Amino acid sequence: MANLQTKLTDMQEAFVTYLVRDGMNRTQAARQAGYHSPKQTAYDLTSSPKMIAKIRIERNKLYQTELATTAVQTLKAVMADPEAPASARVAAARTSLELAGDIGKHSQVNRNQDRNLAEMTPEELAAFIGHWEGERAKMAKDVTPESRLSGEDVEDAELIQSAA
Repeated sequence: MANLQTKLTDMQEAFVTYLVRDGMNRTQAARQAGYHSPKQTAYDLTSSPKMIAKIRIERNKLYQTELATTAVQTLKAVMADPEAPASARVAAARTSLELAGDIGKHSQVNRNQDRNLAEMTPEELAAFIGHWEGERAKMAKDVTPESRLSGEDVEDAELIQSAA
């Protein structure tokens, strides 16, 4: 696998900054970074595994810092605003709880579903298996046909089967 930690040139770093931080499209970012053929260069840069990795890293940094702070402030403001519609306040509260891991797909119950089974402890595996066995049991239907025999006939039939 190629080394994705290779140092980027100053122009490549500028391209990533313009693309991620400034929100430019890729051609605009290449032009601002100083490339002479911005459209082709933008395509080449965004096709490179090294650049794709760097763009993802920078986007994640942005999401986890500036945007996360803004999002939390916005959610708090909506939840506290008595003038906001009730549906907006409920949606903001639900989103906050999901992000905190208390409900939804990121809750503690579902946390192990995204992990490789080889990385789990025996206790986590047991809990994981137990959870899915419970889910399977909820979906199971009894497909045993109803017996047409009366009470005594059922007992007689069971005796005949056990004797055989």
